[in-house]
Formats: sequence, structure tokens, C-alpha cells
Amino acid sequence: MKQKKENRLNLLPIIECVMLCGRQELALRGHKDAGPICFKTEFEPYINEGNFRAILKYKAKDLNHLKHFLESDGRYKYTSAKIQNEIISSAGDILLEKIVKEVNSAKCFSVLADETTDISVKEQLALCVRYVVGSDENVFVCERFLKYIEIHSLTGKDIASTIVNGLNSCGIDCSNMYGQGYDGASNMSGRFKGTQKIVRETCPKALYVHCAAHSLNLAVSTSCDIQAIRNSLGLVEKMYCFLNTPKRKNVLLSVINESDLDTRSKSIKHLCATRWVERYTAINDFVELFPYVIQTLEKICEWNDTTSTDANILMKAMDSEFLISLQVLFSYGLPLCKLLQKVNLDLKEAVDLAEITVATIQRLRVNIAEEFKQLFKEAELNERFLCHKNVLKGFQCLFSGTYSDDFDELLLFYLDTDEQIVKAELNLWHAVLNNNGQYPKSGLEALRLCKKEMFPNIHFLVQILCTLPVSTATPERTFSCLKRLKTYLRNTMTEARLNGLTMLAVHTDIPLSAEEVLDELAKKPRKLDFVL
Repeated sequence: MKQKKENRLNLLPIIECVMLCGRQELALRGHKDAGPICFKTEFEPYINEGNFRAILKYKAKDLNHLKHFLESDGRYKYTSAKIQNEIISSAGDILLEKIVKEVNSAKCFSVLADETTDISVKEQLALCVRYVVGSDENVFVCERFLKYIEIHSLTGKDIASTIVNGLNSCGIDCSNMYGQGYDGASNMSGRFKGTQKIVRETCPKALYVHCAAHSLNLAVSTSCDIQAIRNSLGLVEKMYCFLNTPKRKNVLLSVINESDLDTRSKSIKHLCATRWVERYTAINDFVELFPYVIQTLEKICEWNDTTSTDANILMKAMDSEFLISLQVLFSYGLPLCKLLQKVNLDLKEAVDLAEITVATIQRLRVNIAEEFKQLFKEAELNERFLCHKNVLKGFQCLFSGTYSDDFDELLLFYLDTDEQIVKAELNLWHAVLNNNGQYPKSGLEALRLCKKEMFPNIHFLVQILCTLPVSTATPERTFSCLKRLKTYLRNTMTEARLNGLTMLAVHTDIPLSAEEVLDELAKKPRKLDFVL
């Protein structure tokens, strides 16, 4: 027993070092990370041993038992690349098990998926879930990453089978799937052969909801077909290219520094082609720097070269229509774009926010001068969010004191309970809302107000609404993690190692101890005995 405790004491710091590298997204291995760890200065290796061995050596300086263990003649040190992979996989499995337990306990979840190509030119499908956790006042929405799955075909059928098989392999009960969230690509959203259609053959209640953030981006992209907006965006990009030289950039910086006003922006940014939030930020920075840009162009116009001609042309192009196009339309879209990426946002809030944005732009169209009315065209925002409004129709009566015929369709689709029982519950729920005089503005607010013991069916319907996906921002966030983990120098790792490292990096809010990982490792036969 004493030897077992000593073995555990020696292995725990090793596991902690691996977990630290995983949590901080650090590469573990170096150019030479095999063989014994040497602590004597004169034998300090010239080749980089990697972060794991470097941190372990640093840690061993304060832990005599660990230093003695690593310097001993024993054969098994548990520092090899193979044991690193086992520790990473065990840590990932524990985190996955905790998530799966929450998902299955919720009895209701939505699947979120998106695919990307990594640095190794492999197509990776990010599989995530959205569900509700907690009870009463402490209820909230969770979106969790499960795993990456390498896919070799992008047909709707193959992606659908990959999603269902991936959920089953994690231990998630697919009969509890009530929603699907993907982008609007035809292979994902197709009504006949799309992924969402094929998944519904297995899980008929899994309603597909098009990513609302993509819907907004498509609407804004359509607005770029309007000549004034298209010209304005092109002009901002030309200004970026024009001032993106050391000599001209220094002129802009000197103008900013000479000014008495403070500005957080110091340069014009490139317009991102894919991320519209970044495009909003770039435009806002340009508007903030606009007076300084004009002064910069005026100074450059005095130069005796061809640059002065270009500066003069750019100055004349920046008229009132240019400013209105940038300032108004894009500033009204920014709050909606940011909010649609929040995890806690539900479908009702998303639709309400979209309608407020549309109404605001419509008011601008009424009040603005005739020549700018075309500028504030709705840009298909209503049409892009039409599917979200249709999904929400049946749920609307849960947030007001009135009844709607759409509620009957909702019952037929989601519940197998007697219709009269549910309608009686709805009448009682309306009575509670009318007595309070306050109606919930979001699904989470309704869920906190609705007592599960008194309104079990209404509570479950509201839970489904909170679970229905709003955007696929969570899978896309994992792509950022993928780019940091799988780089040009780290492009040959296995799928198991990649998933384990991603779980450690993404789920930093889920507690995980080295003792848990050690107990997981002990489930397999080991040369060192550390099972208590």
C-alpha cells in the first residue's frame, strides 16, 4: 500500500504538467523528448525538449520525491509520448462523460455541427450540443463541444450518419434530440437529401433551424448589392490599401498624435471577408478616424508625386452618401450580429431582436431624405428570418395570455400527452402570467418562472424552445481552437490526441483533477501499481 501511494504521488505532478499544457494550448513535445530527464546543468541539452519536459523539470526542483523518481534507475517514468497521449485521452474522456451525463439528464438537446478544413487538409466536422441545465432560478443554457470527426464525404447522407453515429459513440440518447443547427449550405439544409432531412428520419422531432447569424450575414451581403453600400465598402478597402505603407501610415499617426482628442484606434483595418463582426469593427474604426484620414489625405495631396493624385481622388469620393452608408446601416446591424452569437440567447429573443432592427431601419427610411431611401432597403432581413418566425409561432402563446391555433400544431409535433391536459395547463399558466402582470421576454425567463411540478408539459415546451439552436457560433469557435492546436509544426497528431487537447482547451470551466485522470488511467493494466 505504501508503494502504491508513492507511485500515485510521483505520477500526479506528471499528469498535472500534461493538463497544464492542454489547458493553455501549449505544444507538449519538442525536437527531442525521449530518454531520461537530466537535471545536471553541465548535461543541459542543446535541443529543445518541449514544454512538457521543461515544466516537469521546473516542477521537480521543488518536489524532491518527483526528482528522485525521475532520476532513479527505474524503467517506467511515465514521460513518454505514448503515456502523454493516454493522459490526454483519459482527461478528454472524463470531460466528455461529464457533458454526456448532463445532456442525458436534460432529456432534451439540440445538435450543432459545422465543418472546416484543417492545416493537414483534412475535413473536420465539429460536433456540439445545446441543452438546458439547472433548475428553478439557476437554470441556464449550455453549448458544449463533443469531438472532431474526420469526414471523407460532404454529402447530406454521409454527414447525417456521421452526426448520429458520433452522438451514439459518445453515449448520448438520440431519441432526446429536438433540434438541429447548421449553416444554410444545400448539403446541410436540403429538404429532400440534406443532412437535416436524413437526421429527422432517425429523430423525427429534431427540428432544423438555420443559423441566425448566417441569416443576418446573408442579409447584409445582399445589402452590399446596393450601389451606395457596395461603393462605400470598396472605398474603405481602398483607403486601407492606400494608407498601408510605412510612410503614409506615419503621416496618419502623426496627425492623430497632434490632435487633442483621444482615440482608441490608430490605424485603418482590413475588411474581413467572412466575419461580419470584424467588418463592423473595421468600419466603426474608420468612422472614428475619419477626420484624421481627411487631414492625412490633405497632407499627402501636397506631395510632388503620383501619390498626391490618388489622395485627391479618394478625398473627392468620400461624400455624404458614403458616410451615411457606413455609419447608419452597419452600426444598426452590429448589436444584432454580436447578440446572435451568445450561448444564452434563445429563438424568441433572436426573432425579437431581428424585428426591432428591421423596424428601426424602416423608421429611418420614412424619415430620411428621398435620395437615401434606397440605401435603407431591408435587404431581405425579414425574409431571412422568416423560418425562425415560423418555428416560433407555436411557442408565442407561452409568453402571452392569449391562445393561438399554432399551439395545436406544436402539441402534435412535440408531445404525446392528452391534448386537453396540456390545454388546461396552458390556461393555468396564462392565469399565472395575467396575475403577475409581467410576461417573460425570453425562454430562460419563462423557464425560471414556470414551476415544473405544477406545469410539467408547459415547462418541457419552454425547455425545448430554449434548446432549439439560434446560431452555430459554438462550432465555429472551436475552429479557432483547432487552428491554435493543429498548426504548421503540429499537423500530424492523431484524432484521439486532437480531441483530448481540444476538450482540455475548450472546457476550462469544467473542473478536472489529476486524481480523476489517474483513476481513469488505472482502469488499464499498468507496470506501476497505483490503484488504491
